[in-house]
Amino acid sequence: MSVMVKLLLDTNLLIAEPDFTLLDAAPADIQVRTSALCYAELQEGEFAQDPIVAAQAIMQLSNAEATLGDGIPFGADEVRAYRAICAAVRSEGRSLTRARRLDMMIAATALAHGLTLATRNAEDFAAVQGIVSVVRL
Repeated sequence: MSVMVKLLLDTNLLIAEPDFTLLDAAPADIQVRTSALCYAELQEGEFAQDPIVAAQAIMQLSNAEATLGDGIPFGADEVRAYRAICAAVRSEGRSLTRARRLDMMIAATALAHGLTLATRNAEDFAAVQGIVSVVRL
């Protein structure tokens, strides 16, 4: 009997293809979603000074939306999960810097929907790995 793996892709996996072979699951047993926040973060690249970088960002966003559909919106359930994540980070004596807030909001989206957060940068989520399942792809 196979177990369904339900993932929320972090922004960096919208840029570089995830390595699903790292999972102990058949491709048919992997469900993939992303957050609207990841699309917002990815969209920032459209404003790069370098026109090639800007064009790549536009294509990455377009491809991600075509493949994954609308991102999960950040609503009331996600806000409650974010509150829990902020409390966990602070209880460990860490501060939640501006640079990390968006990452923690993406983690909150995964938490609110019972998804495993898939990322290339698992260490960015070390403070919340006790409450959010995180996998490096």
